Amino acid sequence: MALGPKAPERRRRLIVDAALDVLRERGFAGARMADIASRAGTSPALVAYHFGTLSAVLAEALTVAEDSFYADLEHLLSAQQGAKAKLWTCIELAASEGPAIGDWVLWMEVWVQALRNDQVRATREQLDRRWRRTLLLLIEQGLAEGVFRCGDPAAASFRLASLMDGLALQVALRDPDLPASRMIDLWRGAAALELGL
Repeated sequence: MALGPKAPERRRRLIVDAALDVLRERGFAGARMADIASRAGTSPALVAYHFGTLSAVLAEALTVAEDSFYADLEHLLSAQQGAKAKLWTCIELAASEGPAIGDWVLWMEVWVQALRNDQVRATREQLDRRWRRTLLLLIEQGLAEGVFRCGDPAAASFRLASLMDGLALQVALRDPDLPASRMIDLWRGAAALELGL
């Protein structure tokens, strides 16, 4: 598919989508610019032109995946009434099969890369803050509704986000003792304790 010189944003998006596919299939260690370029129907030089490094592609790919997650979440939350139902929807989406679990695999790649790469580290911090903020807003809504009791909503959102990361890691690794349904139950139990339900 030839895009021509006047379609840089579209070309960039094709590269990011290809990078997501390659990273989910092969991981960061197994991904090469040439693989991403081939999947995107372009040259490795053009991938390097748009992103510079494989780490930069990873950072943008994760951001795109997260934006898609939040678009799905926003749609699902709009159909829910009350903070508790919305909070339960968050864990259901995070534990769902399909892209969510594939994106947890991508998150594992990011965590490893963030140890050594400032750009990936900054992206990870920004996206983690976004998730904690999402949870915090739902906790504050539940407090305002009188359904949650919590002395430190920011700390509660941090603990619940961290627990979700840890549980999702086990689900993504296909731990036989932790299917997605168990992840949901464990997280909901922790949320109930954390929020006085």
